[in-house]
Amino acid sequence: MAYEVTKRIGGREYRYRVESVRDEASGKRRNRWTYIGRIAGPRAEPPPPRKRRSDARERLLDALERLVAERDFADVTADAVASAAGLAHGTFYRHFRDKRDALKAALERVRERSGPVIDLLRDDVETVEEARAGLRGLVERILALPAEHPALLRAYFGLVLRDRDLACERSERKARGIARLTEHLVALAARGLATTPDPEGTATALFAMLEGFFRERIADGTPIVASHIAAAAEVMDRAVFSGLARKEAS
Repeated sequence: MAYEVTKRIGGREYRYRVESVRDEASGKRRNRWTYIGRIAGPRAEPPPPRKRRSDARERLLDALERLVAERDFADVTADAVASAAGLAHGTFYRHFRDKRDALKAALERVRERSGPVIDLLRDDVETVEEARAGLRGLVERILALPAEHPALLRAYFGLVLRDRDLACERSERKARGIARLTEHLVALAARGLATTPDPEGTATALFAMLEGFFRERIADGTPIVASHIAAAAEVMDRAVFSGLARKEAS
């Protein structure tokens, strides 16, 4: 038995002959497709791609971020998150232990999407201009987060003040950031691109400055504008490269 089939591929239509044949090795019947040719005619526009529907977990995290923009995190409930996501109440607990766990997952999603901010630093730069650009990129990326996810970060830092475990996790993450920046400053100095007599102290002070700026913008809801970023980048620049300029001048 044989019949013809028309398939649309890339907006064009093609004809195939389909025959039912018996496989000699297994004895089972299978379909054999034989290409006949393209059907003449203008190229049709392909249909618009179907939008992939987010899974339940993503919908819950999206709903949580919307809700914390409307009310205090203390007033957000698992029921409210599930309802805002258009899901059954039990769905929330299939993905998260509680709303604290969901908030942590929402922040982790932000980090995954933006990538490790500290990874913007490259130790193999060859010029002062490249080194300056790398540190400015670090400043810009850190200070961009409050503008992109203000409510989520406000809820997180509010919870950190009351949650010892979260506070410890935050401290550990900060310590890793300081250690990486210290390592970077040492690498720049070894290449003659910076002069920082106390790399760890400098890195600690710079992180404290950025964190203070970060938290202030989140707390008062003041948007971060280009002048704020430029000011923070200038402080970073002077702390790392001003000694190099004095050395060159002498």
